[in-house]
Amino acid sequence: MEGRIREYLLFMFGDWNRIEKNVEVVNNIKDIMETIVVQEEFSFITGKDIIIMCIKSRMTFEEIDGIIKEFLTPFINTLFLMPKPRKLSYRLDDNLKNLLFGKTTKKPKPIDPKVAETLSKQLKAIMLAKVEKLNKELDKSKQISKFKKTTLTPMTMDSLLDKIIDEGIGSLTLQETEFLNNLNK
Repeated sequence: MEGRIREYLLFMFGDWNRIEKNVEVVNNIKDIMETIVVQEEFSFITGKDIIIMCIKSRMTFEEIDGIIKEFLTPFINTLFLMPKPRKLSYRLDDNLKNLLFGKTTKKPKPIDPKVAETLSKQLKAIMLAKVEKLNKELDKSKQISKFKKTTLTPMTMDSLLDKIIDEGIGSLTLQETEFLNNLNK
């Protein structure tokens, strides 16, 4: 689909604690975003009851709206999609602002390694606790360890190195491999 790249803001509301436990809902959101967004142009932030996405796409507003309404799980029953206005007032700390809206250059701003390490440890601890709780709730025949873990996290060198350590270099996707190759240049 050729055309100019347009920017949109998508606000989705819901009980994110329940959504995080539902792998199908998370995968549904991920699959829809992969269909809509221009490669490597997807950023988002989450809160207790909201996820805000800054989407860059070659699709028109109407095309994105149609895809979301047709394919997004009914579990996400409240959302707002809007073209990103040229003038937008907001209050975010610099890290969230850069994560959501980024800079116009293609090079990602490096994350402070200490902050990344701290966040990584905290997120791993939270996820391990959630997996342990879910494992207790499921039958032994349906252990959560049998499911493939899918996360919606921004791509960073630290996260990719963690993935290589945990799963091996062969586990990297083509997009992740290209991201690392671009960092080398």
